[in-house]
Amino acid sequence: MISNKIDFSMIALEDKATKYLADNSLNVHISMPCPLKVPFHQMFAPIVENYNSLHPELPIHCPNISDCSSVDIEDVLKNAKDETALPDIIITTNFRILFANGFYDRFVANHIYEGVMNPKYADKVLPLVSKNLLESNIGVWSFSSWSFVQDLTADEPADPIDSWSQLISPEMKGKITVHGHVDKATFSLAYFLQNEFGNQGLRQYARNVGDIKHFSQAIKRLNSSDPNKTLLTMLPDVAISKIPSNKKIKVLDLKEAKVLSPMIMMVKHSKMEACREILNILWSEPFEALLADAGGVLPYKLDREKTYFLPDFKEIAHTFEKIEAELDKIYIENLPWTEIESKTTEGGTCK
Repeated sequence: MISNKIDFSMIALEDKATKYLADNSLNVHISMPCPLKVPFHQMFAPIVENYNSLHPELPIHCPNISDCSSVDIEDVLKNAKDETALPDIIITTNFRILFANGFYDRFVANHIYEGVMNPKYADKVLPLVSKNLLESNIGVWSFSSWSFVQDLTADEPADPIDSWSQLISPEMKGKITVHGHVDKATFSLAYFLQNEFGNQGLRQYARNVGDIKHFSQAIKRLNSSDPNKTLLTMLPDVAISKIPSNKKIKVLDLKEAKVLSPMIMMVKHSKMEACREILNILWSEPFEALLADAGGVLPYKLDREKTYFLPDFKEIAHTFEKIEAELDKIYIENLPWTEIESKTTEGGTCK
């Protein structure tokens, strides 16, 4: 008997793939942090239009160019059988895209994808960072990080805050607002805390979270009369760059390390030359300035006097999902949900 049952899951997957992949095109996936979506679109969209008018035989296809972001891409990559089912360029800050579902072993470890950086500055990257990236075949367009902003109109702590160890002390309970997904910590930050302070450090940090806010609402609450504002707010640097200058704040410089969050840049080996013009555009001065204005740091501009923490890509490449699940479990189980849910949720959290 022939079944008439329709597999809607496969139809949905085909629809997602169609959105991301166009025939006879250079397929580009770029997922930007929220505050960068609009300025990036304003700069990139006319370039794509001009490029496509000059290259009608092989135009750029960048889906959802208004925000260049969608969770659907993870399903597309997870189910890819070969490189024909993949974008030609991937730029993302989402580790799950490259390290979950065996993607790294299938398409990165064997150099179907190549990690790329602006070759003009290759010899100026910090040796430890360069070694990590080269050995794991990961490329970086720009580095950002997660930083802590102290609201100087909130209750002053007894001592100036200059250490991660202070952030994971019981005295900070309820005094931290975080920007991010309601159900997890950012991977780089959680991974750093576990490496530096063990599981107990990550547990205490989670207990110290008093609220979770979208970056725009977190910024609005700084220096306000809002009774729910906290002493500290964790934000990506790209969001910190949007804080109005009249806000009385201090961005903390924590002595153990600055936790880096890379904007990863990968290109199909087979399409490297075809993508060269696009890469050179993205490596041009206007785009470098856009990233710098948003708090990004180009790989060759990392301060040699500072200590940085970058996830060990060789370690997480094959065990990312296991590590992520362990970190999430510790973090989620120790979040003070009653305290968080008692706060107003205007603006919501990132989903």
